[in-house]
Amino acid sequence: MREAYSALFSPITLGGLTIKNRVVMAPMLVCYGLSSGEVSRRQLDYYEARARGGVGMIIVEAACIHQSGRETATQLRIDNPRYISGLEHLTETIKAHGVGVFIQLLHAGRQTSSLVTGEQPVAPSPLPCPITREMPRELGIDEIKHLELAYVKAACNASQAGFDGVELHAAHGYLINQFLSPHSNRRRDEYGGSLENRMRFLINILAGIKRAEPQLLISVRLNMDDFIPGGLQLDESIDVAIRLEKEGAHLINCSSGTYESGLNSIEPPSYQEGWRAYLAGELKKSIKIPVISGGVVSSPAFADQLIASERADFIFLGRGLLADPDWAHKAGQGQGSRIRPCLVCNRCIDSTFKGLGARCTVNFWTGREGKQMLVKTSSPGNKVAVAGSGPAGLQAALSLKKLGFEVKVYEQAARPGGLLNIANRPPHKHRLTRYLNYLLSELAYYRIPLLLNRRFSAESLEEENPDYVVVATGSSPLLPDEARPWDTAVDMLDVLENRVEISNQKVVIIGGGINGCETADYLINMGNRIVIVEKEKVLAARMEKKNRRDLLNRLDEAGVVKMTGSTVVDVQEGRVVIERGFGQEELEADRIVLAVGYKPNNQLYYELKQLHPRVFLIGDAQRVSNIHNAVIQAETVAQNIYRMSWE
Repeated sequence: MREAYSALFSPITLGGLTIKNRVVMAPMLVCYGLSSGEVSRRQLDYYEARARGGVGMIIVEAACIHQSGRETATQLRIDNPRYISGLEHLTETIKAHGVGVFIQLLHAGRQTSSLVTGEQPVAPSPLPCPITREMPRELGIDEIKHLELAYVKAACNASQAGFDGVELHAAHGYLINQFLSPHSNRRRDEYGGSLENRMRFLINILAGIKRAEPQLLISVRLNMDDFIPGGLQLDESIDVAIRLEKEGAHLINCSSGTYESGLNSIEPPSYQEGWRAYLAGELKKSIKIPVISGGVVSSPAFADQLIASERADFIFLGRGLLADPDWAHKAGQGQGSRIRPCLVCNRCIDSTFKGLGARCTVNFWTGREGKQMLVKTSSPGNKVAVAGSGPAGLQAALSLKKLGFEVKVYEQAARPGGLLNIANRPPHKHRLTRYLNYLLSELAYYRIPLLLNRRFSAESLEEENPDYVVVATGSSPLLPDEARPWDTAVDMLDVLENRVEISNQKVVIIGGGINGCETADYLINMGNRIVIVEKEKVLAARMEKKNRRDLLNRLDEAGVVKMTGSTVVDVQEGRVVIERGFGQEELEADRIVLAVGYKPNNQLYYELKQLHPRVFLIGDAQRVSNIHNAVIQAETVAQNIYRMSWE
């Protein structure tokens, strides 16, 4: 089936380097490095998994070229020859799989903190980033020249370490982009004012690298649009790219957005697949050197179309390769349905913004690649019964099957998936449907029986006689006060499953966590006027920041009223009484919707625990949480059972 994606999997030559396909692993800061700035074992394992997975080229995450521009405490460093040995180990590891390898060179400029660098941040002009908020010091001419040389020295170190090329990070509001953008560059000397002056820093770096390491390939990750008022826009960026081509750059990696622009550099799930591919498409009309495009690209067919239609020469994948390192291999073999889909939940980004190692909701092994066991098939006849087919149960079944167990999944409902069948209903949650389809597809691939309308019970224990039982029976809606009658209210499950139709009505939603806000998002498309009542001070407090901002923006645009810091005192037909501040307030309602959370369904666990010595409880049945924790528990219980089977 490779012919289906013949453009995406066609080789290309870049400055004498043959690259086997057009899939590029994007440079993603994952915080797996050592505090010394050296390559860690964890990073080697992480990159090798993606190289083994079939990409054509890897651009290693941003490496610090000068202490003043360090972005995080665990960032790779390339500003001293002492780092070359570890970086060489990294290039050898990647190249062993026939993959081209670049490393991105970065100075964060004003988008860092003195807590990380040990000194006041520096920038072209003394203008603080509205997100980091620390006032930077304006660079003097001598300091600028010194940093230009630092980039060149870093490129020389990269060459010594065996990299095929370097990528100059001129996007996302970091130092080079700060010079390029009139929004952040207010200088009046040779490095400010005209576009010619503003690109001088970048052009000088490029020229210096060309002189010092003429054989080294050079990519530039360029913001085609800053997406902020007064920032760099497409027409100027195309002019910059034309000049870069003239000066000898080999590749332009198209990107967009800054810290300040909000959602345009790291997208939430509401953004369409390939939404910014038009930027690379426009650039290709003006230059001949290859162009990298991307932006929430997840489908091999869509990626292939971008290449075939000559809107791009390469496609970068970021979060998609955290979810499935084997994306390219599976796509190239015509197994697109077996690609584990990225949910664009941004848990990975949320982790790294906190200075923690990147984690993936759907892929337990991201960042743990080196801990994957060398499996010796489990003893023949070891049987496991999995009760429940939500994300925890399905993942546990798959993990156990891969470890050699004979597995059956029991589901008391007529359809598998548990609450995934509800969580996928609000706007922009369609990837949960894709995720469920992936899990079911894998179940079929590994020939794991899925028994629907079959509740696992004590009788099942006698009939099947499994060696182990995994209980993943999920959770059910919680009432805010079990003692109070709620006959006038409906549960959010009734709403999302369309058992109750609500349109053009005044709706009060009790509960403003993630579930309540997403239910409101679902209902606003039906012309409803909505009030959310939440006892906490903010809505959706536990949601990842970018996705939360995107969701709340939609609620604001729809005029949803937010009654935070409020407690429900009474509920009657047509009204909700709340206590807020120093008094009570009455809210009129045509409909009252409960969205106050869930409680574990774990009765089966306690029943079976009395009858069988090896019963395990996972997922929401153990503690109500999320898909991320469901997957962690599923993988962990599979490993624990595997170890027990060999004791």
